[in-house]
Amino acid sequence: MQAPTPASGATPSSPRRRGPRPRHSREDVARAAVAIADRDGLDAVTFRALAARLGTGVMSLYNYVPDKQALVYEMTELVSAELDLPEPTGDWRADMHKVAGRQRDLVHRHPWLVTALSHLQPLGPATLALLEFALVALEPAGLPARDRLETISLVNGFVLNIVRAELDGRAAAAEPQRRAGQFAMLPELLATGRYPRFAAAIAAGGEPETFDPAAHFDRLLDRILDGLVRE
Repeated sequence: MQAPTPASGATPSSPRRRGPRPRHSREDVARAAVAIADRDGLDAVTFRALAARLGTGVMSLYNYVPDKQALVYEMTELVSAELDLPEPTGDWRADMHKVAGRQRDLVHRHPWLVTALSHLQPLGPATLALLEFALVALEPAGLPARDRLETISLVNGFVLNIVRAELDGRAAAAEPQRRAGQFAMLPELLATGRYPRFAAAIAAGGEPETFDPAAHFDRLLDRILDGLVRE
């Protein structure tokens, strides 16, 4: 993704305040925040909402995370452990499809990751597990380490953008007026003759009647891999 998918426990520990022993762990706090974000979106994750869910005081949450950004890092790390990648097989294309597909599934399970993921995400076990898997997976392609890292970053960004588009498409399908609005000006614009190649592309065919998002994802990923690696 813009940065590699992160891991659990990468945010540096915040200093403990003096007082009674905390009732919860940092993972408890992150898990509660994930539950809120999964249900209501990332904007709904506030310290007040989190305190209510945990049955604790708002100020006590600062024993675990100093601010919301640190909390988001913890949330992202926690869910990133769900990737659970196997050992690379030696088939670099298959392995990159595997990791990209699992990332896509992860973001669909937790749509707030589209906005939460950041290149500033602290490196932790799950982040490094993803990087290690992809670096090993790409070795048979003959790329030097820097090129492999850049390839991983590009594929991560591709996954995020595709899932963002899929989520937008799903929302638009539930609101037909939004979809209609996207093409409202198209006939008039094409009639000007200023966009002949776009008109020809539309005339040549659009999406098939039964659009398969997974097949579309794999096809676009192959285009990226074809452009990155000369076999």
